[in-house]
Amino acid sequence: MNDERLDRISLPKDAGPHGDSNIEWWYFFSFLKGDRGGRYAVMASFFRVGELEIGKGHYIIHTLIDLNRKKRFNFSSFDSKVRLAMLAMYLPFYLVLHPADKRIWRLYKQLLKGDIPAPHKMLETARINQHPPELTYGSHKLSFKGEEAIGFEVLLKEGNSEVGLEFTPMKPVAMIGGDGKPDDLYYYSTTRNSVNGRINLSSVTENVSGTGWFDHQWGRDYSLVKGAGWDWFGIQLSDGRELLLNQMSSGKPMANVIEKDGSIRFTRNISFQKIKYWKSLKTNARYPVEWEIRIPDFGIELHVEAEFPNQEMLIIGPIQAIWEGTCKVIGREKLSDGKSRPLHGRGFMELVGYAN
Repeated sequence: MNDERLDRISLPKDAGPHGDSNIEWWYFFSFLKGDRGGRYAVMASFFRVGELEIGKGHYIIHTLIDLNRKKRFNFSSFDSKVRLAMLAMYLPFYLVLHPADKRIWRLYKQLLKGDIPAPHKMLETARINQHPPELTYGSHKLSFKGEEAIGFEVLLKEGNSEVGLEFTPMKPVAMIGGDGKPDDLYYYSTTRNSVNGRINLSSVTENVSGTGWFDHQWGRDYSLVKGAGWDWFGIQLSDGRELLLNQMSSGKPMANVIEKDGSIRFTRNISFQKIKYWKSLKTNARYPVEWEIRIPDFGIELHVEAEFPNQEMLIIGPIQAIWEGTCKVIGREKLSDGKSRPLHGRGFMELVGYAN
């Protein structure tokens, strides 16, 4: 890929796994319409964790959302190496910092006995191939295609649901932060993909099509082990642009505007204001599900609101749970001539660190 922005990241090499990273994930979401009238959103994240290549563990979370009924189907699985890493390093490290956390002591004892905390399941097998890049986590698979390995096919099979989708990028790869390393992790995205495939739910199959988003991040970071969190927004505007917005509990916030031609505008000058909360009955966490976001450098003001509030997912480890789900966006953008225009969009919102 001949692009001067790719001085840090090179594809297809970096589409595959990175042995020197202790945390890596491949993430996507999509909004889909079915030929039977269904409206869906699908999200999945394939994680790879571990300090050494020989001990890398595999963990997947994914969700299928029926937008017509505002109903979610959440799934999560990990392999035996994740359990061993939790017992040998990550939970003890957290407990040194938080020795009075009784919930994590209970989790440690549970894993020590070999019990799997609900709603998780064990992955019998997990592997990642480098050439061509392909992730196989039990019955779930993500396979990259093409010379640059930016499009992919994904298959998610769980119980009475099966999702098979093909992602075809509609824009060049976006190097987040402008150079692909805005903070501690390497980070690239394809923020607008054409998506086609099928969804089978409770023995009813629909052919589906829509748009999707893909992220790949990797590096060395211990935020999750420490129980730190973040607020992340991946927004697809109706005018053909995308916004990738993020603030960490430690570190500087960032705003990326991905233009129609794939070029990126980047700034750290962004403010997030929490407007409305939703409290989980499962974890007692209070998640901010409505926001006002301002990006002064770009003249953008946004109102972001969860499509429906109950979109929590339980997670293994110190953070206990995250809020990961669909949101709708309205706003205004000030133009160079002093006028303004309305903004509309939708996307996914990820809220981490509110349940621990």
